[in-house]
Amino acid sequence: MQIHKLCFLALFLAQAAFAVKFNFKTFNGDNLFFLGDAELGPSSDGLDRSGAWSMTRDETPFSHGQGLYINPIPFKPSNDSAPYSFQTSFTFSITPRTKPNSGQGLAFIVVPTVDNSGASGGGFLGILNKTNNGKPENNLFAVEFDTFQNKEFQDISGNHVGLNINSMTSNVAEKAGYWVQTRVGKRKVWSFKDVNLSSGERFTAWIEFRNKDNRITITLAPENVKKPKRPLIQGPRELNDVILQNSYVGFAGSMGRAAERHDIWSWSFENAAKNN
Repeated sequence: MQIHKLCFLALFLAQAAFAVKFNFKTFNGDNLFFLGDAELGPSSDGLDRSGAWSMTRDETPFSHGQGLYINPIPFKPSNDSAPYSFQTSFTFSITPRTKPNSGQGLAFIVVPTVDNSGASGGGFLGILNKTNNGKPENNLFAVEFDTFQNKEFQDISGNHVGLNINSMTSNVAEKAGYWVQTRVGKRKVWSFKDVNLSSGERFTAWIEFRNKDNRITITLAPENVKKPKRPLIQGPRELNDVILQNSYVGFAGSMGRAAERHDIWSWSFENAAKNN
């Protein structure tokens, strides 16, 4: 009888979907996976740790890495169902160490496993490689902050934000920037402000998926700017067949031939899974 109770408890824990919420105001290495060249970032003196979570290392050409939250996240009740709503925000900076810049960029990623053995540097951003790019079994959702124009991936520029599904070719892409609403007489007018992703300045990104209307939105702004009311990207609605029931969340980044830092300074995440 006791064995039956223990088996039932194990089955319940395996199937239960627990809401997840965390907020890293800085990073010290706890509750994180470091894959490839990901590390705690060095401070300006090169000796201490800065509190940032870095995806690349200056001294390694074509450096690339992934940093993932240590626990898998329940994204769906089952592999055949629609995802729960989720939202994440993070502050990041991309800083070239050499001129001309030949860095590549970073991305927020949702991936099925803790494994970057199928990842390459350069334009693959430490996520995919030539052999697996575009395959549906990648079960990849990514938002890229791209600082180099790779024509083989149909990049619109060397300074853009893209929403990617299973591929390094973005489903939707927009030049990097944010929308500001101002009043002109009695009318409210939207104006677009460009930003330079590889300026070394800090930016905040918001990525949100709402189950109710099956919509993805991506919003970007400088760190000291309040979240814009108008998103930069409203993405496609194909997450049902992409994200698995349980997946890992985090970041990836890569360099080209020259050095470029890809630092995450803070990160929050919350999903709307309902406890069974």
